[in-house]
Amino acid sequence: MKKTIAVLLMVTALALSASAATTGGDILIGCLQDVTGPTSTLGKMIKEGAQWAVDAINKNGGVSGRQVRMITYDTKGDVQEAINAFKRLCTSDKVSAIIGPPVANIGIAIAPLSEQYDVPVLGFFVDNRATIKQDGKPYKNMFLFQPSADQQGAIMASYAALERKYKSFAVIYNQGNAYSVSLLNGFKSTIDDIPGTSIAIEVPYQPADKDFKTMLSKIRTAKVDAIFAPNYTQELILIVQQARAIGFTGPLICGLDACPPFATLCGPEADGVLYINNILETDPDTQPIIKAYKEKTGSIATNKFFLGYDVMNILAKVVGQVGDSPAAVRDAVENLNKYEGLTGVITINPKTHQTIGLEMVMEEIKNGQPVFLKRYTAPKVK
Repeated sequence: MKKTIAVLLMVTALALSASAATTGGDILIGCLQDVTGPTSTLGKMIKEGAQWAVDAINKNGGVSGRQVRMITYDTKGDVQEAINAFKRLCTSDKVSAIIGPPVANIGIAIAPLSEQYDVPVLGFFVDNRATIKQDGKPYKNMFLFQPSADQQGAIMASYAALERKYKSFAVIYNQGNAYSVSLLNGFKSTIDDIPGTSIAIEVPYQPADKDFKTMLSKIRTAKVDAIFAPNYTQELILIVQQARAIGFTGPLICGLDACPPFATLCGPEADGVLYINNILETDPDTQPIIKAYKEKTGSIATNKFFLGYDVMNILAKVVGQVGDSPAAVRDAVENLNKYEGLTGVITINPKTHQTIGLEMVMEEIKNGQPVFLKRYTAPKVK
């Protein structure tokens, strides 16, 4: 009897100890974003969306009675700055998880380091090298929460070839940017698999290039049906404007960087741009948040806002289920299944640490406004 009581007391003590370990103080979540660098329009929106979720979570009592606190570091778009901040979040700040950047170059840089730190990184770096090692196994702490570059490239290629019936394509891309190159790989792989379609001309450029007219003139001479331009927003604006200036009137197929506010930044030349999006702005679930954020800040909540919003809510759900131990959070994230977020139904593949079957929205800019075309899921890619 005494032995039974002793066992019960020990189990109770362990339970109380475990409870105390996950119920004291704030829940700390890191946020590693380019807030002031060249892709700051992306990083700032992820940060804002995550913070919007934090404010709502805390207003409603937090997670298991605890408040969530987000610690943000600005990478400034610099790889070394990002590495230093990543280490600080893991060691000094002791966060339970990190909301990672959308920038592929930074994701690739921190991926090998992440093996040394048992802190999960939930990011938006679409290059496969940010989540998958050379041996084909996933980095244990790196997770992607939007379709990969291969998947995004495949979606754009499939829509253009199968839905729009375009046959010949030109490509203009930044050969020094991992994001641009990885999207191109997914696009090319899919086009190669579709009978009767081909890439007639590829035009690479350097990161410092600003004048694309000569390159675009070569493309115009090739008389292609469409141009694929998988580039960051600032470069993409110049490419689209200069393509129109030299007389190319056909469609340009672009990635997420053509999402709002691209059309406003680019001007009337943006008409005819086809692009992918993580969200549908007119969806009744996103509309109230877009309206509330606009009223509070005067700014537009873009697709990146909702990526940050979804991931923070996922972390809150996970911590509520398993506690805030980074290892427990990591295991739960690896097995995340059918989470219904505003960016879609999210399931993580444990073998790749990437999403499975996550839909994206195809849109077209007409008269300066986004027009919904179709929801699309990536076909199988090589």
